[in-house]
Amino acid sequence: MERRRSAREILTIEEYVTLSAKINYQLSARSLNRPALLALVLGNAEVEDADRDLVLEAFAVLQEGYGQDRRRLGTPGILHPLRAVAILCRALRRPTLMHLLGALLHDKDEDLTQEELGPERWEQMQRRHEQLVAALGTSRAAPLGERIRLLSNRGAQTYEEYLGRLLDSVRLMPDLLHVKLADRLDNTFDINLQHPGVTRYNFYRAVFDILFLPRFQGVEMGSFHFMPDSDEGVMLLSQLFKDLTFLVLLRDARLDAIDDTAQKLSVGLAVAGIREAQWLALESLNTCVTDVQLQRALLKEVMAYCTTGGIEAVTAREAGGELDGMLLRTFTAQQEGLRKQMLRDLFENRELLTRMVLTFIVVFAAFINDPSYTIKGIDRTGLHAGAG
Repeated sequence: MERRRSAREILTIEEYVTLSAKINYQLSARSLNRPALLALVLGNAEVEDADRDLVLEAFAVLQEGYGQDRRRLGTPGILHPLRAVAILCRALRRPTLMHLLGALLHDKDEDLTQEELGPERWEQMQRRHEQLVAALGTSRAAPLGERIRLLSNRGAQTYEEYLGRLLDSVRLMPDLLHVKLADRLDNTFDINLQHPGVTRYNFYRAVFDILFLPRFQGVEMGSFHFMPDSDEGVMLLSQLFKDLTFLVLLRDARLDAIDDTAQKLSVGLAVAGIREAQWLALESLNTCVTDVQLQRALLKEVMAYCTTGGIEAVTAREAGGELDGMLLRTFTAQQEGLRKQMLRDLFENRELLTRMVLTFIVVFAAFINDPSYTIKGIDRTGLHAGAG
């Protein structure tokens, strides 16, 4: 039976997969119908006809830039900005032009560089972009350019520094936060395109049965499911850690509830993190950590860790538990290759992975249910054990 959307979700996983497939189907047509694609992406959002024309101009920029390029999972590169707009339009009844163009072009300066595209394709894209700028006029082109610049994380900045710089401008440009939250939502759900089957199973029912049924035989999910491979697992863990960091910085800056849209998208991002962590936990309990006594012990360990303050602050490994120091070990590595290896090691240690994803579920739930919840030791300068 298909799971109903809760009041806190922007899209269920099933709705997200369906929307993504429909957009991809339109993109794959022999003759692309741009107005039909735009109507699918905008959904029921109320957008002026003149703004629709400008959005189509921006889409033409992306077509030149992305071409046939693919994302790491193999889906078309242009699919991500289109889905980000679609998510935004399902959270916001009347998006502004800056919402729509900012979401479409948020990765332009980061992904569609001359180095990535080569001189010829980059120049073709830039000509299209110049046409868009001319259509916008200076009064609208300059603010859009500022948003694209702020949304780009080019250079040597850490992720925390990048978010901090972006959040400094949010009170003047709230749409900037809305776009970034939609971007994070899409990146979080993206891995799930390959693993929809597990969503038919109830995570909380599984946890109850493990903890309370004395002769429980284990989690059974049928055949349409599988653990992600190592590369996919690393990507998913990376997204969950980024979501956690973003939510902490938002909460500490009191921006997660700056307006109704920010609150809706912030909660939606936390729910998305819960959903992704849940299916990974279920997969692990079904295929990797299958001994019920061990499962029960892990659940009790994580419960004790969370209820005794483990999720209140960044801790060092010396604190004594397997989960202590995990944030530090993962995010203090400044070299991308080293960070990826840390995440790979975490993913391949199935017991530790199970502990970690269970903790993610609790942390994201705390952001939703406790308006004062945060994690001490995470700020725009990085992570610091023993803070506070």
